[in-house]
Amino acid sequence: MSAEELSPTNTGAPVVGSRRSNGAASSANRQSKRYSVAALYMSMGGVDRDDDIDDELAKAQKHLRELKTNISEQSKKNFMLEKDVRYLDSRIALLIQNKMGLEEQNEVASRLDESNADNNEEYFPDRKKTELYGNLFFLLQSEPKHIAILCRLVSMAEIDSLLQTVMFTIYGNQYEQREEHLLLTMFQAVLAHQFDTTKEFSSLLRANTPVSRMMTTYTRRGPGQSYLRSALSESLNSIIEQKDLNLEINPLKVYDELLDPTDDPFNRPSVTADEASKHPKVLELIRPRHVKINQLATELLNTIIDSIQMVPYGIRWICKQIRQLTKRKYPEASDAAVCSLIGAFFFLRFVNPAIVTPQAYMLVDKLPSDNSRRVLTLIAKMLQNLANKPTYSKEPYMANLASFVDSNKAKINRFLNELCEVPDFYESLEMDQYVALSKKDLSLNITLNEIFGMHSLLEKYRTGVLKDNENSHLAELLDELGKSPGLVPRSMNGSMDLQLFNRWETDVGDVDIALDIFRADMIFMETKSLMINIIRAFPTGHPILSTPLELKKIADFAASSSQDQGLVKRGIKALDLLNEIEAADTDDADLLVDEVEYELKQLGSLKESVEKEAKSLEDVYSIIREHNEYLRSQLDTYRSYLTNVRKHTGSKKDRPLEMKEVKPKPERKKVSVKKYTPLQLVKEGVVTEWRIPENRNGHLTVLIASPIPGTFVICLNLKGRQEPIFALDLKLDDLLEMTDKESEVLDLECVVFNIKNLLNLLKKEMCKHK
Repeated sequence: MSAEELSPTNTGAPVVGSRRSNGAASSANRQSKRYSVAALYMSMGGVDRDDDIDDELAKAQKHLRELKTNISEQSKKNFMLEKDVRYLDSRIALLIQNKMGLEEQNEVASRLDESNADNNEEYFPDRKKTELYGNLFFLLQSEPKHIAILCRLVSMAEIDSLLQTVMFTIYGNQYEQREEHLLLTMFQAVLAHQFDTTKEFSSLLRANTPVSRMMTTYTRRGPGQSYLRSALSESLNSIIEQKDLNLEINPLKVYDELLDPTDDPFNRPSVTADEASKHPKVLELIRPRHVKINQLATELLNTIIDSIQMVPYGIRWICKQIRQLTKRKYPEASDAAVCSLIGAFFFLRFVNPAIVTPQAYMLVDKLPSDNSRRVLTLIAKMLQNLANKPTYSKEPYMANLASFVDSNKAKINRFLNELCEVPDFYESLEMDQYVALSKKDLSLNITLNEIFGMHSLLEKYRTGVLKDNENSHLAELLDELGKSPGLVPRSMNGSMDLQLFNRWETDVGDVDIALDIFRADMIFMETKSLMINIIRAFPTGHPILSTPLELKKIADFAASSSQDQGLVKRGIKALDLLNEIEAADTDDADLLVDEVEYELKQLGSLKESVEKEAKSLEDVYSIIREHNEYLRSQLDTYRSYLTNVRKHTGSKKDRPLEMKEVKPKPERKKVSVKKYTPLQLVKEGVVTEWRIPENRNGHLTVLIASPIPGTFVICLNLKGRQEPIFALDLKLDDLLEMTDKESEVLDLECVVFNIKNLLNLLKKEMCKHK
């Protein structure tokens, strides 16, 4: 059973008990503490699992566990596919109107290769290295500070691979309390550093950084997706059903609606945004649309506010850290300013992306129409303006919806503050860590590239991660592991079950003292767990279960009368523990009976809630699988496009791209070179500034060559000098990406290029020399 399954409240927040006091302390305190300890202990597998118990609750719990495992595994697969789709989107969308060279084909095709590495052991580490990696990943998982530092140091190009390993492998069991709490501890360290180093309040949590990417990725895990499905799906489907509902409020676009679509577009009267906003017929159309969009936004806002108890604990805890860190660093900040930062995470990173693109989150039954997409975009903008300090400078027409912000500002601030009202988990995490020390089957299912990639990043950023702590356990492990072997070919990237263990394991007696956990508590909670399992193994109404419960009699009956060897084993063990409790001469024996009876009552009413949670997760699992199919169809589309390109360029489509063929060296193809003077490039607008002495201009020549399609070399040669002043190697898709991001110039040491004009020149030359 999981801690969540045993928890009497099952709210998603951790059960936190008080410390046990010596002597005749309050039984309520001890009972509360022991109840939570039992839940934590069972969640870590400290006693026999109840898989051999066949009652309806056991079946429901087993089904729930399987669902949670499946969702965790599928979430990781989807994240990896999304990463590939994002990459291919950026490359193919930019190259689709241009010839794709062999180099680009190979790069893209490598993302489309299926792994066939299951039985390939060529790249797997040997036994000694495997043990060291098991030590390393145990250390990384149980001491989140190392990953927290690494997340701050890596580049945007490296963050996705790191997040895959951290979110979906190291802490990949998304419904396991210990892993979730360790991951949140890592988040706290990362956020604290972000607050300490960000200079301006206005840029906190809003810039596109590895930290913001990490926060967004966290919301895409199973619990976050489950919330979005439960809270938003019905409302979003209702909006999308009204596919012809036109709520456009941009005056220029509304003005276009008034024009005759058959008119020649070049002869239509042009108006400014200000003129359109004052046009009587435009105003007549917009007024009722303001009323309707206000109504829909208010309804969705109320749905979100009413769903606060469904928001996953981890997301609420992150909101709580944002509030605490803001108040600590900016004590003078107003409540509205603090709430704007919480809203920047909850709405900007979590809820609004799902509202704007519900089909990507599989929240709707069909694709939104153009009208529906516009309605959803407007609602998301209204919610974001409500959560932030509203500003309409970029879109003045949104100012007409200011009444929505004014009437709901107090309500949204109340909601954002209530999101933060969750308990901390540090005491329960201590117990999680304690029990983990004696758990012998901690393991990760991890790919080779996740192992070697993490090793490479730790090696690359070793100075920053270790700082001045070169005597730490992490430093010792990195020294023993040596140089990272680097990533293996994609098609050879197999997976393995990596056993985790702590080579510096603390003696259990020392841990008891360090964590203030007494042996009596451990005996008490294990006995209670055993007795609950024993009692549940008997059919309802069995005479041995008459009340008040006689625990020793029940344990003895199980040990001596049962035909079930598992039950016999538990009965014998329970008898030994009961005898030890009696010998301790405390009131624990009476408390144990009370707690066992109480928990059995709770278990009696637990089946319905377990089944309800399972039903919700079945829907989530189904949606996640649908999303997986959608992503795979995207990759199939890219694969078809690449095959087409290869046909037209004469490539052998059936030849694996990574296979190296032994063949005669082909005759070197002559590369055509085009010459320009500096003045020519200025006249054509390709160069906006030369930073060279004017008296040398007459002796300079610019050479442009395309050694392979899509790749260009630009050289600046000075007459009489053998080596060029500079040589620049450019990829066509890199230039296209710059223009896509609206970059205007490429500023180099001695020349400034206009990117758009340079791109046009290169494309023209490419066509000439193909």
